[in-house]
Amino acid sequence: MAKFDSYLLGKVTKTLGNVTMCYMNKQNIARARIFSRKDKPTSEMLDQRARMKVLIELSRFLLPVVQKGFVGIGNGTTSNAFVAKNMKAVDVDEKHVATVDYERLKMATGVQDVPEVSVTYSSENKMYSFEQEMQTEENGFALVDDLVYAVVFESVLMRVKLISLRSRGENGNTSVALPKNWNYANVKIYCFATSKNGKSISPSQYLTVE
Repeated sequence: MAKFDSYLLGKVTKTLGNVTMCYMNKQNIARARIFSRKDKPTSEMLDQRARMKVLIELSRFLLPVVQKGFVGIGNGTTSNAFVAKNMKAVDVDEKHVATVDYERLKMATGVQDVPEVSVTYSSENKMYSFEQEMQTEENGFALVDDLVYAVVFESVLMRVKLISLRSRGENGNTSVALPKNWNYANVKIYCFATSKNGKSISPSQYLTVE
């Protein structure tokens, strides 16, 4: 609240923007209007907030993958693109608790063809074996020098490894050890491809371990 003298306006009783002026006790007084929303959030709003919260947190742990897998998607950051593209991969219960469905989670998205990759696991050696099939060029959506990646994610420890496999035009096998202190039961695996310059991306694919 502020007192002021106005010889031009005289006794003022008026509202301008967020300021209300009135005449009280033989003085002109200006008061700022306070705006506040007291709307109770709807169930849909609470669900949306829960999804956003869990995806924003997840994007931080997956940042090296997100920065490579969401290049050029949307007008914001790669992390914003990851959150936007994965809203449907999060389920929310009646208490507004969010749970990620890792089989629906996207680690990358784009117009390129998905690479041909399968994976097996040896419990004796604690080794993953990625088998990659050669792909031929197809109208710019699959080039032989495209780079193929595997994502190995421990969903409880929230640790991730981005592994370079082979070029799309190669056959071959790549072995990767299960990192120390990781639990095989919590590991989620994906693959995707990028152009050699990293500007064109394929959608990611969730890999079922054989």
